[in-house]
Amino acid sequence: MKKLLTLALAATLGVASIVKASNEGIEELSSVRSKDKKVAISLKEGLGKVKLEVLDCEGHKLHQQYVKVKEDMQVPYDLSQLPAGEYQISIESNIKEPSAEKMIYTVETKEAPAPLPLMAYGKSIDENSFRLAVIGLEEPGTKVEILDQNGRSIFSEKIDQAEAFSKVYHLKNLNTNEVSLKVTDATGRTKTLFL
Repeated sequence: MKKLLTLALAATLGVASIVKASNEGIEELSSVRSKDKKVAISLKEGLGKVKLEVLDCEGHKLHQQYVKVKEDMQVPYDLSQLPAGEYQISIESNIKEPSAEKMIYTVETKEAPAPLPLMAYGKSIDENSFRLAVIGLEEPGTKVEILDQNGRSIFSEKIDQAEAFSKVYHLKNLNTNEVSLKVTDATGRTKTLFL
């Protein structure tokens, strides 16, 4: 009898959780975030087949796609080819049923801030030595090249230091006024220094 009662209770709890999941609306099962010109749509398990649309501020359709949501997922959109402004993201679930739900989110895209220039500084210590200082690095992996007067690379190294570093270089058979430096960080920012 206890086993039968336990099974009945477990079945009731299972049905209650299924009913609860089906009672959740599209508003609880979706969200939209935007940063600069990137938009991320979060869809939670239980939405089923969903129609996604990106609309401009006047309601004109710019993009449409169908997604089957089997588990929690994110759908990213890159709006960098479009001008900054206000856009609408339409999410529609249960599209084949008369009880279809639709949610429209409004997002505002902005131009990404211009990247800061690479901050690298070189200073002669004496005629055969110089100090290189690089600050404001976002990622490790800075390439340092010493170039001769013709622009040919005579020395190259990669420094895996995050944020900032300083290093002293000693030249053999060359003076500091006979070389230049080319510093490239991991994001591709480059700066050429003449000592």
